[in-house]
Amino acid sequence: MELSAKIFWPVFPLLLLLVIVCLTWGLVWGFRRSHDRKDGWIQVGALSSYLLAAMTAIASESGVLSVNIHRPLILLTQCFLAFSLYRLWGRHGERMLMGLNIIAWVGILADTALHFLLVS
Repeated sequence: MELSAKIFWPVFPLLLLLVIVCLTWGLVWGFRRSHDRKDGWIQVGALSSYLLAAMTAIASESGVLSVNIHRPLILLTQCFLAFSLYRLWGRHGERMLMGLNIIAWVGILADTALHFLLVS
């Protein structure tokens, strides 16, 4: 079986949806349930940088922007997620937020890996 974008194109919107749902749920959880308000603001940063990355990636597919524009925004999102996981590590009441951030990060990494597999 050959890896081609024609076969695997539905996976990209599903990964996008997975990450957006997890980051949005984490945003709500960060402001409503977390003991520290900084957790919510870190989630705001992660969600907003990911949405900007998604918009620039969609614009780059149509040829409006360069393909490389969304990569720094994806790295910024991953930095926000790593910082959030670092802050939440060891706190007992924040396992749900940690799980959501881990799922979002895995979705981002799966998208990156799928891009790499399809291009090479």
